Amino acid sequence: MKCGVGFALLFTLVAVFSKGEAGKFACIVCRATLRASQAALDVVKSAFAAAQSQLNVAQSAANTASDSLRKAKDALKEAVSLGDTESIAKAQAILKVKKAESDQANAVLAKAAASVAKAGAAIHDATVKVIKVTVECTRRCRPS
Repeated sequence: MKCGVGFALLFTLVAVFSKGEAGKFACIVCRATLRASQAALDVVKSAFAAAQSQLNVAQSAANTASDSLRKAKDALKEAVSLGDTESIAKAQAILKVKKAESDQANAVLAKAAASVAKAGAAIHDATVKVIKVTVECTRRCRPS
């Protein structure tokens, strides 16, 4: 019984697809794949924009930390020129903290830059996918 139903379904499909419906079905599937690929590209572009925004924030923080470090170095130079040992000790302690803050900000900046690069590569991959699917759809869906 099951075998008879299976053969009936198979013969129905063969009959439908032999009349040109296979091409229409392939075209529908192709276009759905294209829409999905384009949606994936949009998601990746959003992720890139978010990564770029984080990079801008990290760059600002790194610039601020670098300025603070420069000011701490200038303060230490001033304390050394005055010869005040207490001021020198304070300036050295502040410089050490500012150096650590600057190093941390630069590490965050490097991670943000890596995220932007990764997102950029994902955009490239998604764009290539959209192009390939578009070419395939153009080939499959061409009117006869």
